[in-house]
Amino acid sequence: MGLSAILLGVLLLGIPSPAAAHDAAAPASLAPGTVALVLGALYMAALVRRHRGHRSAPSPAWAGALGTLAMVAAMLPPLDHAAAVLLSAHMSQHLLLGLVAAPLLARSAPVAVLAEVLPRSSRVRRLLHVPIPTFAAWCLHAAALWAWHLPPLYALALQRPAVHGLDHALLLGTGVLFWWTAMRGRRWPATALYVFLLGVQMSALGALLVTAPRPWFAAHGAGGAGLSGLEDQQLGGLIMWVPAGVLTTGIALALVARWLRTAERRSESPAGAAGRTAWLLVIAVVALATMACDASVPTAIEVAGGDPRHGRDLLRAYGCHTCHTIPGVPGAVAKVGPSLAGLATRGYVAGQPNAPGHLMEWIRHPQQVRPATPMPDTHVNEADARDIATYLYTLR
Repeated sequence: MGLSAILLGVLLLGIPSPAAAHDAAAPASLAPGTVALVLGALYMAALVRRHRGHRSAPSPAWAGALGTLAMVAAMLPPLDHAAAVLLSAHMSQHLLLGLVAAPLLARSAPVAVLAEVLPRSSRVRRLLHVPIPTFAAWCLHAAALWAWHLPPLYALALQRPAVHGLDHALLLGTGVLFWWTAMRGRRWPATALYVFLLGVQMSALGALLVTAPRPWFAAHGAGGAGLSGLEDQQLGGLIMWVPAGVLTTGIALALVARWLRTAERRSESPAGAAGRTAWLLVIAVVALATMACDASVPTAIEVAGGDPRHGRDLLRAYGCHTCHTIPGVPGAVAKVGPSLAGLATRGYVAGQPNAPGHLMEWIRHPQQVRPATPMPDTHVNEADARDIATYLYTLR
């Protein structure tokens, strides 16, 4: 345990200060790492004191170490340097802080463990045990997530390093607070619902970024790494939309499974069984409503902004059916080129991330996008390319 604490401290000492946030040329400061190292040492000392005499290493220690590593990965290069240019990298940082580091740090029971080193009469110790409703913690975390992605506040955070440090601190802090209050009560059905709703609002933010017709943030308007500003924003939205939704749904299902296993091991009263049935009905209704909202045609129209019916007809008019298999297009069963079935769910198209702007450019000028491609230039105009792309995004 001592060696792991030393290695962890070395990593923490390299964390750049908020004053050097997103500035590759700015020198790193030891102050934040020193504070983190002191808190980490207090935590490890209290953990040893609390579990003295136990043969096996307590699981909170592993959760704390992994959570800290996730935080370090989010705040250090190469991800932190990439976030200075790419919104998609910035979204990856927020995903690591909110959905990986925060629950792991909350699982490490920092409040209960650090309370061991405080005097019993300390006011701070008493404040640590003040009950905080999970709903209030959820609202605080949701407010922090949405507030820091509003264009004015986001721009201010990039312009002022201290504000940028506050941005990440609030996202991580409210995240830890939410996960700590949610896991503390061990009311797994309610916790599962809160986690699922957290994923819904993160997916909603991602969907807004994907469907926006222009970049939200001037600092990322030029793009980078071969992506335009709009393509970078769409990729960032997909990161916030899909991985966040999958991860929160998986955690929610795991919590429901844990609740069901616990209920099976103990005898329940009729009232308890009725309550469990009611929760299952709520979860089923929410899941069905979510699936119903995933209609492919409306989503495709929002993403690409065209007419899918006209796009389907244009695929025949431009002769695309002579080379590709295209579901829904009569006679489009050719195998000269790749099948276009499921195009909306693909991560890449023509060697680049699957974004509407790139797909439309590929439809219009394939020879310019990839000079060696056998796909001919059929002189598709911009409006037709948008309609074709819209129809292709209905293919899931």
